[in-house]
This record gives sequence, structure tokens and C-alpha cells, in this order.
Amino acid sequence: MDIVKLQQEIGEWSEATFDDIGPTPKLHHLKKEVEEVLQAPLDRVEYADCLILLLDAARKAGISADELLEVTYEKLQVNKRRLWGEPDENGVVHHVAMHA
Repeated sequence: MDIVKLQQEIGEWSEATFDDIGPTPKLHHLKKEVEEVLQAPLDRVEYADCLILLLDAARKAGISADELLEVTYEKLQVNKRRLWGEPDENGVVHHVAMHA
């Protein structure tokens, strides 16, 4: 299955099941699901919950799966040009500058 078809199927199910407006409720739910992944970082089903919510929030924001992949690739290229600092207490590394 490709990501476009997946986003479409998620959207059809979501509209029929929740009939909600906008991406915001899905993003709040995504925050909760990320906390669940943090509690079970090897559980691939928890990652799937996050992907379902991310794709559906993007859909509700008018962002297609193809657009999301394209902008993700573009953002990756930006990140490759950045300089990165030291990990914080949670192991998170933030960018500190751009390469010259």
C-alpha cells in the first residue's frame, strides 16, 4: 500500500467515525500517542497510531501525503546543512547554526 492510498483510507474512516473539524483535535491526540510511544519505544503499533494521526491531521490541514513526503525531504536537506549541538538530558540534539 502506498502512503497516498493509506491517507485516503484513514480519512474515509476518520470522517465516518469522528466527523470532526480541522486538524487540531488530531494533533492533541497525537501528543498523547507520542507519550505512549515513549513508554513503549519498541512497540510498532504505537508508532502506527502516531502515523495514522499525523496523516489524518495533515489531510484535515489540506496537506496531501505526497506533499508531506516532498516537504519532509526538503526539510531533511535543510537539516543536513545545519550544525548540531550536544544532547540534552533526554538525549535530544538541537540545531545551533547553519553550515557556511
